[in-house]
Amino acid sequence: MSRVLLVSNSGRPFLAWCRPLIGEFLASEGGHTAGADAARRVTTLAFVTAANLGDERLYWGRARQALEPPPPEGLGLTVTHCDWRAEPRGTLERADALFVGGGNTYALLRRLSEAKLLDPIRERVRAGMPYVGSSAGSNVAGPNILTTNDWNVVALSEFRALGLVPFNVNPHYLETDPAMAAHSETRDDRIAEYHVVNDNAVVGIEEGTAVRAEDGVAVVQGNGRVKLFQRGEPPRWFNAGEVLPV
Repeated sequence: MSRVLLVSNSGRPFLAWCRPLIGEFLASEGGHTAGADAARRVTTLAFVTAANLGDERLYWGRARQALEPPPPEGLGLTVTHCDWRAEPRGTLERADALFVGGGNTYALLRRLSEAKLLDPIRERVRAGMPYVGSSAGSNVAGPNILTTNDWNVVALSEFRALGLVPFNVNPHYLETDPAMAAHSETRDDRIAEYHVVNDNAVVGIEEGTAVRAEDGVAVVQGNGRVKLFQRGEPPRWFNAGEVLPV
């Protein structure tokens, strides 16, 4: 069993728009098959800052400010820093839930790999530990990170990711960008290229939108829409409350 909440963007103020979704997700008892971790009440959330190429402690501090105060200003959680350079496995083992924040997806995957965190995260989440991802953190939840919008500034050569869900994610999805010149390459064009050589679905998540996946059922949440790309089929839009056939 995996319980995953994939958020397109954290927004401003930080996590303000998606905090209610995160709180509801963490407070629920999960789907039909509750593992050992699923039955545990969430009080401690490990926040992974590895995607951030700037001040990671400052980034962690922003998460604490957004999530530690009691409701309605926060969620009343203890937010620990899962620092990829400083005994991250212990932090992961002591946490009830995991939040992988945004930044550069390539840096995130490289650092998770260097810290030998990929397998422990998979094991905990498959045992029922709730996983929240935002932007880059949503990207690494899929089978690979080939549909990210980021630049590979760390020269990563291995793109396989956590595989918590069977579909790839394209966060911050825009069907058209008003700033682009006419006839410019679009996200849809790039995703079509991905499907020339890859079979799995791609989910384009608009800003202010999330996908919650539990027991193999993925549901759209939030204020925007999700566009589902499946190889050999026309793309389809889905609104909040609708189930993605992935």
